[in-house]
Amino acid sequence: MSEMECPGKRNFLGLSDQYSSIDKSLFDIIPVPYDATSTYLPGSRRGPRAIIDASANLELYDHQLDMEPVRAGFATLEDVPLCLGDPAMMVKAVEDVVAGVVARDRFPIVLGGEHTVSLGAVSALARKERFCVVSLDAHADLRDTYQGTRFSHACFLRRASELADWCVLGVRSISREEVDFAASAGPRIFYADSLVKGGVGAVDLDFIPGTVYLSIDVDVLDPSIMPATGTPEPGGLEWYDLLELLKRIVSGRRVLGFDVVELCPLAGNPAPDFTAAKLIYRLAGTIMKFSSNREDDRTRHG
Repeated sequence: MSEMECPGKRNFLGLSDQYSSIDKSLFDIIPVPYDATSTYLPGSRRGPRAIIDASANLELYDHQLDMEPVRAGFATLEDVPLCLGDPAMMVKAVEDVVAGVVARDRFPIVLGGEHTVSLGAVSALARKERFCVVSLDAHADLRDTYQGTRFSHACFLRRASELADWCVLGVRSISREEVDFAASAGPRIFYADSLVKGGVGAVDLDFIPGTVYLSIDVDVLDPSIMPATGTPEPGGLEWYDLLELLKRIVSGRRVLGFDVVELCPLAGNPAPDFTAAKLIYRLAGTIMKFSSNREDDRTRHG
């Protein structure tokens, strides 16, 4: 047991006060246990707690990065209060929390919940500057409305496109409406089959601008790795392919924040929860090591 860990502490990574202080930590974990517009398998409201619980069992040294990202500090905020009757109000609630995190010069990491919650983070960041939302998802989420609302999980990226530049990688399920919408925007959709067949190292990412927000739906991974999601699709990315893709997206760019959403925990199978927790920790470390944020982060956090 290291000085960084605290048994029984229910925060991301199970950290001691020294490494989970809201005053000193670089990363703010924002749980949003919301899944009111889920359409196939509900349960992503339990995702944030499952990720936090699983994270306490992660090894804090990352041998692939050769670093301990935990030393930058991870503060776990209270759950964002739910607005179950109005998804637009739920988005606003997330927006307000993320705006507060950004105002304190901290890095927001949102834990969903369904993909709708990501729009709140995008909205908060769009108050300040222009950037590109890079979504990694089995679905395009570009519908204008779905089941009577413009703020469904199936509309996340369509609404985000009204606030920021956008692209989506890993798609393998899409409607004709979404294809038609995207056709006028240029090459913004990258299908999983082309990524897998050509290799993630071969995809040209030069079109992505220098400032990004990352939104990761866990169903971008293949169901053999990530069965615990509300709308699983066959043919997804493998673990190391996803990590390589994220590294390529992050490298040399400024990352404003990220989210991991749509984990629906499965009773008796904690592996997907652990996978999601490790993905979050790895991505935080990758941003520290390879993004253009890194010099500012190292100056502030040693």
